[in-house]
Amino acid sequence: MSGAAGFAVLLAAALALEVAGRRGTGPATVADAVGAAMRTTPGRVAVLLAWVWLGVHVLAR
Repeated sequence: MSGAAGFAVLLAAALALEVAGRRGTGPATVADAVGAAMRTTPGRVAVLLAWVWLGVHVLAR
């Protein structure tokens, strides 16, 4: 499987989970999960590190 196909599969899975969460039949939405993580110091560090990783690997190119 190529890299682009792998990202497409991950994106489709993430979108399916988000839709299920918004309908109330699945896990929490992304906003709910990030909001819960931001209530604790380790969660804030994890969110910060995720943004740094995203910025270095995706947005800086």
